[in-house]
Amino acid sequence: MIRRKIRFLFEIFSMVTSCVVIAVALFTTVVNPVEAVKPVILWQIPCVSFLCSLGSLIHPWDRTPGKREMGIRIVVHYLLTNVIVLTSGFCFQWYRSDDLGSVAVMLVTIALIFGVVSAFSWSRDAGEAKRMNDKLREFQQKKG
Repeated sequence: MIRRKIRFLFEIFSMVTSCVVIAVALFTTVVNPVEAVKPVILWQIPCVSFLCSLGSLIHPWDRTPGKREMGIRIVVHYLLTNVIVLTSGFCFQWYRSDDLGSVAVMLVTIALIFGVVSAFSWSRDAGEAKRMNDKLREFQQKKG
């Protein structure tokens, strides 16, 4: 179980970090072009990505939750992600808190990255479940 959680965290961390790097590239070249990006961001991105990845552990591992519980957990995870990114972004000066447009861009970026990572994760999980069901069906046919 612990091995599965570590692998899951690494996968989520990799996806989040990749999406954040793409977002930073878009912002620093298209939205708000800058001459150079400070090297310290190369430490900030993985740190914040790791904290956001830890938030995914709120989902149960030992059972399948009902729709209502899963919905609540997704909302809590999303809100936790917003708190982590907005707090970190404020501390690291990624945006200006007195500029509503800057805050709105951060919120939209968080929503997009959360959506992309969730879609990839759910898609992967659905594929894995299908493979397991196919193998189980195959095993039962051989046995019967």
